[in-house]
Amino acid sequence: MASEPSRETLTLALGKRKIAEEEEEEEEEEEEDEEEAEREIRELEREVGDLGRRILDYRRTIPDRLLEALSASLVAQRPLLPPQSGSGSFPSDLSLAPDIGGDRTTEGRAPSGLSNGALLAEGDLATLENLQAFRAKAASNIAAMPIILQRMNECITRIDKLEKCDVNIHSVFKIKR
Repeated sequence: MASEPSRETLTLALGKRKIAEEEEEEEEEEEEDEEEAEREIRELEREVGDLGRRILDYRRTIPDRLLEALSASLVAQRPLLPPQSGSGSFPSDLSLAPDIGGDRTTEGRAPSGLSNGALLAEGDLATLENLQAFRAKAASNIAAMPIILQRMNECITRIDKLEKCDVNIHSVFKIKR
């Protein structure tokens, strides 16, 4: 009979060992799972940070890109308008501009750049040309404004008329949200 209790104690000891080993394995698996979860969390946090930086970059650059694209599109679609004669809104600096490509002292007259008392430097000439081009564009834009506003008002009235129409719109043309 003495051998039987030893078997029971051995069986109990082996069972406890197995349980202890299983618990240790479960703890190791839990630790590994926790470490893996922490790695995933760090990776997700890094991805969120990258997305945040990209969003900020887009928020900074998209308005400029849209403005450039819109202005390029509007310039391409800009109608040719006849120049208005006698606008007189900007004084003409043509008398200050030198004759380009010709002899400046022909016919015994002073160079045209000396009309205001000093010879204009090449940089000043380029600035003057840019100023004249800017003034011409501004005058053209100002002259075109009533026509553009009239077209805008016509488009707005057409849109309002279309909105008042009670028409079924096919589902293909509706915005999906």
